[in-house]
Amino acid sequence: MTIRPILFTALLATTAAVSIGAIAANQSAKAPRAALQRHAAAQPNVIVILVDDLGWPDVSTYGRAEVPTPNIDRLARAGVAFSSGYVAASVCAVSRAGLLTGRRPAEIGFTYNINDRGGVDAGAGLPVGQLTIADRLKALGYSTAVFGKWHQGAERQFYPTNRGFDEFFGFLAGETIYVDPKTPGIVTTPTKADRYPLDKREGNGQIVEGPDARPVSNFDKYLTTEITDRAVDYIGRKGKAGRPFFAYLAYNAPHWPLQVPQQYFDRFKNIKDPVRRTYIAMIAAMDDGVGRIIDKLEAIGQRDNTMIVFLSDNGCPEQFGFCATDHPWAAGKFTYLEGGTRVPFVVSWPDGIKVRGMVDTPVSSLDILPTALRAAAPARQLPKELDGNDLVDVLQRPGRTQRTMLWGQEPVFAVREGRYKLWRSNDWNQTYLYDLEADPGERKDLSAEKPEVRAALEKRMGDWRGSLPAPLWPLHQTRKVIVNGRETEWVY
Repeated sequence: MTIRPILFTALLATTAAVSIGAIAANQSAKAPRAALQRHAAAQPNVIVILVDDLGWPDVSTYGRAEVPTPNIDRLARAGVAFSSGYVAASVCAVSRAGLLTGRRPAEIGFTYNINDRGGVDAGAGLPVGQLTIADRLKALGYSTAVFGKWHQGAERQFYPTNRGFDEFFGFLAGETIYVDPKTPGIVTTPTKADRYPLDKREGNGQIVEGPDARPVSNFDKYLTTEITDRAVDYIGRKGKAGRPFFAYLAYNAPHWPLQVPQQYFDRFKNIKDPVRRTYIAMIAAMDDGVGRIIDKLEAIGQRDNTMIVFLSDNGCPEQFGFCATDHPWAAGKFTYLEGGTRVPFVVSWPDGIKVRGMVDTPVSSLDILPTALRAAAPARQLPKELDGNDLVDVLQRPGRTQRTMLWGQEPVFAVREGRYKLWRSNDWNQTYLYDLEADPGERKDLSAEKPEVRAALEKRMGDWRGSLPAPLWPLHQTRKVIVNGRETEWVY
């Protein structure tokens, strides 16, 4: 494990693009065990901030100047920014299922995304027998709430207040409109891949709240701001209640459609492309929300013993035309290129994690649930069915953590172990082996040069694939796509 201080000013002054080689270099830097507290004295509050379709380079935390995110950076300064942070899948619903359950989604049959328009995937949702992070923390005395995007099934058995959450405000679908475009002071920017009308919220895209899914009349309010408002109110209420709380803050920003208040759009007059400009402005609005969450915790005296995890659900979607074009991890949603699953990933818990800086150890969204459980109940063994690791324990290990990371949605699979990654399309009958440290853009196939590495990873992948249950609902489509100048396969 390599730990580097996060020197934002120096990074921003010297480069507009993060040095991939500098991040990947295996320099020796060990965190002394004395600098790490195993756990805080009291159960920490836990806040997971999950944003939607945010590309790895589209935060300033990793040293890029184009997209300033001072509040995400603020989190990282009080914690750890993982440069090799991954999610469980490269598409929204599947990735969220992994985070919520701590299980690889394909292992529980949650193999493909939920298409919730027109009843295409009627009956699809997070399997009822699977416990969520909210279920598990609630059993340990926590209050629980979710604000924002759900996308884990729209039928009653999948509804958030039936899956361990005490409170819910948000929408059940995979996407919705942020605000009525006729609202004064709103910029709505069309893209080359717009699909649906932008003048109304329909079906599962409606905003609802409470256990009875009561409709909320708020089409004239910018949704990103309102999600923040609800979360800040919850933190204030529960901070006075004398028991720990868990908040799952699931922003749909900066997911399509592209809508943002004019004040944010005006911040980025230097960006000529209106599509890219609106996307970045939406990130700025979301980042302001992160700042308000931190401010509220500080105001009530609970920042230090609150674990905050910030990450994206997957990478940026190439088809809309707003991803960065100068970085190998800038795009790849729906694919198993690095840009599909490697995301911004920050963890901050001042009372419980004393490490500070950039860490290159590979970690996963599957690690969030076991980390929260161990923090909440240090004396209890973690459930054996969980697929992740306790991040506090990971940060105490001297040296790089060797782990096998597996992803897959038939017909495309990937596995990473150490510096090597194997990508396989059963559809195309093609397999590629990459050295991610030497070749972060995944352009040189090393299969012929490293046959023993390829064979070992093929066995890992094959054994896992053979153990998977049948998907609970069918594949929608595969597609040949070009991402950052290279051909790959998109699975939906």
